[in-house]
Amino acid sequence: MTIGELASLGEMIGAVATAATLLYLSIQIRSNTLASRRQALDDTIERIVRWQARLADSPDLIHAWISGARSFHDLSTDDQLRFTALLIEILAGIEATLEAAKFGGVKSETVGAVRSMIWQLSRNKGVREHWDTSGRNTFAADFVREVETIFEDARGADPRDPGPLPFHIPGA
Repeated sequence: MTIGELASLGEMIGAVATAATLLYLSIQIRSNTLASRRQALDDTIERIVRWQARLADSPDLIHAWISGARSFHDLSTDDQLRFTALLIEILAGIEATLEAAKFGGVKSETVGAVRSMIWQLSRNKGVREHWDTSGRNTFAADFVREVETIFEDARGADPRDPGPLPFHIPGA
């Protein structure tokens, strides 16, 4: 075998090795992308479950949430703080989910579900009062625009539709 033939063989081996490396890397990136999406979904579910568990486990929080959903302005200062903390907690989780969706990290079904949560939350008079008073100042401008679009859409909701607890409190 001549030097030229060895060089050609070396180039061919190098090309095959490069192609194999690129194939391996593409498989790894796809796997990591799927794992990231799954983790984002798990994080969203965990935040919602944790938020609901905190409500269910504390009479003070559940009272503040139910009363605040009906009228934020009628709450005592202590309950306004509790209600605000709960509302910011759930909205921050929703904002994180929608932000992850911008980069393909969350499935469209999950995005639809969290938008539905905003829609249901907005049906509560106290949530709207809080949002109009100070809530919108807590979040990024693009999230505020999305929430306000959903709030506007929810204004026409049938008040007889009970919606899912604890996102919508009947009579609120």
